[in-house]
Amino acid sequence: MSNLLHQAVAAHQANNLPEAERLYRAILASAPEQADALALLGIVCGIKGDHAEAIKLVDKAVALDPQSALFRFHQGSVLMNAKKLPAAIAAFHQAIALQPGMVQAYYNLGNALRAADDWMGAIDAYRQAIKLNPQYAEAYNNLALTLVHEKKLEEALEQAKRTVAIAPDYGEGWRTLCNIAESVKEYKLALEAGEHCIALMPDSHYAWFGYGVALNRLDRNEEAIEAYKRALALKPERADIWDNLGQTYQSLNRLEEAEATFHKTLEVAGQVIADEDTREVAEEEYGNRHWHLALMELLRGKYKQGFARYRSRFKDVGGLKRPNYHKPLWKGESLADKTMVVCDEQGYGDTLMLARYLPLLKKQGARIIFSVHPVLKNLFLNWPVIDGIVLHGEVLPRYDCYTSVFDLPYRFGTIMETIPNDVPYLPLPELNERTTLRESGRIPLSSRGEELKVGVVWGGSPLHSNDMRRSVPLSIFAKLFKQPGIQFYSLNRDLKAGDTEFLPKLPVIDLVPRIEDFADAARFVQQMDLIITCDSATAHLAGGLGKTVWTLLPYAPDWRWLTGRSDSPWYPTMRLFRQSKSGDWAEVIEQVSEALKKI
Repeated sequence: MSNLLHQAVAAHQANNLPEAERLYRAILASAPEQADALALLGIVCGIKGDHAEAIKLVDKAVALDPQSALFRFHQGSVLMNAKKLPAAIAAFHQAIALQPGMVQAYYNLGNALRAADDWMGAIDAYRQAIKLNPQYAEAYNNLALTLVHEKKLEEALEQAKRTVAIAPDYGEGWRTLCNIAESVKEYKLALEAGEHCIALMPDSHYAWFGYGVALNRLDRNEEAIEAYKRALALKPERADIWDNLGQTYQSLNRLEEAEATFHKTLEVAGQVIADEDTREVAEEEYGNRHWHLALMELLRGKYKQGFARYRSRFKDVGGLKRPNYHKPLWKGESLADKTMVVCDEQGYGDTLMLARYLPLLKKQGARIIFSVHPVLKNLFLNWPVIDGIVLHGEVLPRYDCYTSVFDLPYRFGTIMETIPNDVPYLPLPELNERTTLRESGRIPLSSRGEELKVGVVWGGSPLHSNDMRRSVPLSIFAKLFKQPGIQFYSLNRDLKAGDTEFLPKLPVIDLVPRIEDFADAARFVQQMDLIITCDSATAHLAGGLGKTVWTLLPYAPDWRWLTGRSDSPWYPTMRLFRQSKSGDWAEVIEQVSEALKKI
């Protein structure tokens, strides 16, 4: 009998499961209470997916030898495979109580606790496994993944580095390191880890996908396309890979390919909407994979389709959710004698851009309560268009319905020819002592007899997903300040690394210490002859105030700026300066310098 069990275990270890099962059953046919055969056959049944049989067999082994830590461990394993997590966790704890040095039991306990969303318990279990075996690469790897969930990214990165140091041939460890390095923006490390991962796991679509993302982060987008294609050859049913491929085409301004790929994404995700172009589609019908196609349609000026599809933004994209209001969403019904809450959304620039629609609501008879972020309150406080203003979290007055600012282009059927672009549409606040410009005398007068006042913004909020590409390094932007006869004023609130030390050395008056909110910023913008800004909220503020504004755009711009044009249908006083190749701000600044000379 012992020889037959030895053969069965050997077949099991060689992953010859049919032979192992045959031998285990042969043993049990003559010795039905052979506990080892029962437990190991249970493991085989669990691998096959016959979870009920697996649990029955291992439970019988445990009943025969309740003091066996190994049987308790096997019991936990089959229960975990059957997704009976509380019972599995209890079994692993019993195994550890019987044999406190059982490393694998701590590791599997950690896996079960992770699956049960007990992330801190999982961290403790993995740490105990590592304490017992400091060379346990899989435990380091899973500890790293669990720390990521708990947003302990730096510690997670260290654990991932230890994983590959211990086991340099462990492909999953390199994959984890690649993903975590991307999360903490160590993109060169992510790329290196991705290269190791695909070398070790060339047939893993996960490896190629992670490698593609790392290449994206380093603007090696042509190579990223090839990585995503390799991933899709291995796993063509993964919609997220198609989606990343589409975004990569878009970053290269290969827009037709991008749009076609986003349509393929919908097909793979099962989110194609029948007769979409010929009927009114309810917001609920859009799935999460419509989001990037919406942005592409808007970028290409297909506003009818794009603004309708833009309603998919609440389908778990970037964490956006409809506000938890108790009254219904406005869907175009009559607003006569109705009170409507209009809530802002996403960035400040979005609110400044889309406030243009509130007068249209007013014309329909609505009483408007504007819900905004605190820094926007004073700008809109005494705006005759609205009847009240509330901040997020404040109690709302009585109202009948609500809408978001980004619902309004769709509800008003906005197409290129019907954009409401009369400026100024933003309220013009009165100057006060703090926001009145005073002559500095630091730059000589021009031949016109007066200095041109130019407000500048070179960097947007670092929280913006595309800030790395839309913001202009101050070292490059500063070349504009050599222009004679111009007094430059900084309106730039978000300084990048090194800006704090560099800015005081430049011939620029920094107004930011005197700006408390957008009302203050608007007062300064009003007094400028020209605003020069990257794609930031200031572009929308200046455009909405009807000021002359030059907006500097990256090679693959936000959808608002469309493509191939130097003007904006949204802002008649705006001029656009575009990169001709990715990352080349020097050429843009040279163009702006030449344009300044002609003023």
